[in-house]
Amino acid sequence: MNVIPVGNGFASQRRQTPAGKKMCYVYVPPWDKYDLPLKAGFDKYRIYRSGVWHEAMHLRYTPQDLWQWRDPLAQNVFNIIEDRRIEDLGVEYWQGYVPERLYSHAYGWALRPEVDKIADKRARIAEAFLQRMVVGKVKGKLDKAEADLVEQTAKYVERKLKEINEFKEDYRKSAELRVVTDEVIKRLDLRDPNAPPDQNPFPNAGAKSPWEATFRPDFKPGKTPEQVEEEMDKFFKEKEEEAKDEPSDEKKDPNEITKQDIKAAREGSAEVKSEYQQATQTRPTDPAIASWIPVVSHASIQTYRDEKFIRDMDAQLRKWQTGYETIVGKTGARLSIPDYIRHQDEPFATRLKRSVMGKKMLIIADFSGSMGSRQEDYKKALISAIEVLNKVGSNIAFFGFGSDPAQGEIFFRVKTFEEPKWTVRHSSKVAALEADFGSTPLGSAYRHLSTYITRHKPDITVTMTDGEPDNVSDVMQQISQLKKHTRMVAFGMGDGPDDAQDMAKKLKSLGYHKSVAVPDLRTLPPQLVKLMVPT
Repeated sequence: MNVIPVGNGFASQRRQTPAGKKMCYVYVPPWDKYDLPLKAGFDKYRIYRSGVWHEAMHLRYTPQDLWQWRDPLAQNVFNIIEDRRIEDLGVEYWQGYVPERLYSHAYGWALRPEVDKIADKRARIAEAFLQRMVVGKVKGKLDKAEADLVEQTAKYVERKLKEINEFKEDYRKSAELRVVTDEVIKRLDLRDPNAPPDQNPFPNAGAKSPWEATFRPDFKPGKTPEQVEEEMDKFFKEKEEEAKDEPSDEKKDPNEITKQDIKAAREGSAEVKSEYQQATQTRPTDPAIASWIPVVSHASIQTYRDEKFIRDMDAQLRKWQTGYETIVGKTGARLSIPDYIRHQDEPFATRLKRSVMGKKMLIIADFSGSMGSRQEDYKKALISAIEVLNKVGSNIAFFGFGSDPAQGEIFFRVKTFEEPKWTVRHSSKVAALEADFGSTPLGSAYRHLSTYITRHKPDITVTMTDGEPDNVSDVMQQISQLKKHTRMVAFGMGDGPDDAQDMAKKLKSLGYHKSVAVPDLRTLPPQLVKLMVPT
């Protein structure tokens, strides 16, 4: 899943790349522009986080053919029903998310209008149905006939959703959800026969979810943070009266809540607090790398964690994880009696330090357009290799040029030496990168990093490229200069043996200390280890 900060609210999309790979995208508002009527940054973070979770549940559970509707009213009603369904499924899958769901419901309920202040009957009933379905309670008073109608319709939907969730096939879910949507419109009499087709009783929605609209910065209820907090407190108090002291022994109902859930919802769990602290830690940017833009998009790393690659590379590194390898030969540092007995012509042994443990390693990744045909394999190689190197204590910095889906073509940075350790968050940024840079400015990349490299003197600088820079002489000059401060190596992957052989010649001609090109991903681990560990 790619998380891309763009737009005004939360949305999601399934898309297929030109290569046929299916991708999932969550679009989120840029953090610095996400202005809500809440007091603290932590409170805003919780709503922001819930928006991502909600869209991720749509990607996981909503059938593909229900993502687009021609009828805005039907889309709005369906989205209310589906918002409830996918959140229920989400907390069944991850029961620990119940408090955060409660918190977002409290915030949404605080911002939604009181139904008895809505003059138009259809709009009043539509709003009451939204609140009852998603939050479980209606804000304000309805007359008995309207209240009964909304409650009976909500219970009808809840019964149908239990049936729909038992279906295995998406086409059956889709067909029944359409039937339920039409039935709700009919029961609540939401369609005005005299109104234009694009007009419906849900404000602030258009073709979007009326519930999702609540969490947009432009949803203006005219309330101060203090007023919102007061209404959220009222929500929690009412929910606490309904809450159980302990969870049921049987399979937990997704809408069952306990007093502990309420407490965690009010305060935020230790996990979320720790996550927020890590996410908002800021460090001053080194002026030497100020022109390198931080990657902001994220994608799932599971596609790129190649277990075989990790096992193979781990095996290659294992003999060096202690820091030494013993070399037996005709000459050496000491006479080895056991080796003399086994083969008298090679009786000497020498211990050589060949380790990447604790080494500083700078990676420069070429995600230019020419790398596009192999970008998936390159991302597998980078993410899998770094996972292994991280385990043996390597200090990694990661820079490059390519396309960040949220920012377009950039010279990017994923991690600097100043950051203490490579994390899953860094890997998810690498997973989001796309090989779509219009040129291959490798010489410029080296030049812009020269001050940083001179200052930090990484033990090794690894470049991932295909050996076809825009300016060969410039690249050769930059490599020659940087070799005074770091060990310069490079690797690439060709499309088969012949292409790999041609690429190897190009890389060698650029003047690296060492370089290698392989025909496919599976042959890379031993070659990559040989590059990184001096012989």
